[in-house]
Amino acid sequence: MNDMIRRLALILLAVAAGTTGLVAMGGAAHADGSTRPVIDSFTASPSTFYPTLRDGYRDGVGFDSYTEAPQSADGYYGNYATLKWTINVRNTDGGVIASRSGTSDSNDPVASVRWSWNGKNQHTGLPVRIGSFRSTLTLTNTETGESDTATRILYAKRALLNSHHTWTWNGDQALATSHSSSCYADKYSYNHTLDLSCWGGHHAVGTSGSGLARNATNVRWSMAGTRGCCDNGRVIKTGTRTSPIFCQVRVKVTNWAEYTVRRVTVSYDHLVQR
Repeated sequence: MNDMIRRLALILLAVAAGTTGLVAMGGAAHADGSTRPVIDSFTASPSTFYPTLRDGYRDGVGFDSYTEAPQSADGYYGNYATLKWTINVRNTDGGVIASRSGTSDSNDPVASVRWSWNGKNQHTGLPVRIGSFRSTLTLTNTETGESDTATRILYAKRALLNSHHTWTWNGDQALATSHSSSCYADKYSYNHTLDLSCWGGHHAVGTSGSGLARNATNVRWSMAGTRGCCDNGRVIKTGTRTSPIFCQVRVKVTNWAEYTVRRVTVSYDHLVQR
């Protein structure tokens, strides 16, 4: 009887010891769980932008951040705190000229921040002036008030940059056509071509062209098409800068010859003040 009582007591002590061990482990995990947010990454791209010329090329800045949400203050494993985020863009005087705020999804283990700033002063609606700016991300645990910050420096500039432009037309988009007797100039919309043919006549001409920037350089042109009937005539292609702001592309068919224009292309470079 005494042996049985002793054995029962030992079993109860073992169970009690095991239960105590489990409670201690749970308490340690809760005590070690951090509720302070830590920003894992914060990018601002491009860091150099050109807000003055509104042409879609680096007009503003895109912000992106990734953070693993901290554990919720309730202590339950798998519960995550809601984070509030704010991005402020300040000028050299410390004034906020653009700002955006938001919150992470409730109980989301990852807090992602994305904002595309258009490079304008939110108070005036105008592009910011040339200079440097400080962008700061602040991430705050809405349960505890703990926060973390990250900063990136931005540069608004003006610069002369080379810009490349290419313009393309189908054959049936020719600006003008002309022909003499026994020659023809026909546009076909079903396949977007221009057919020029001469059957012993003097000429059939198709003319296309493109406007140019006044300071355009490296003006280039090309014409894609197919030579048709007969070898007793000529197909003459020319490209001419007829003025500082216009390039004319022309094809002429003479005597006994045929040519189908499929595509005309004009390209050029020019300096742009951004």
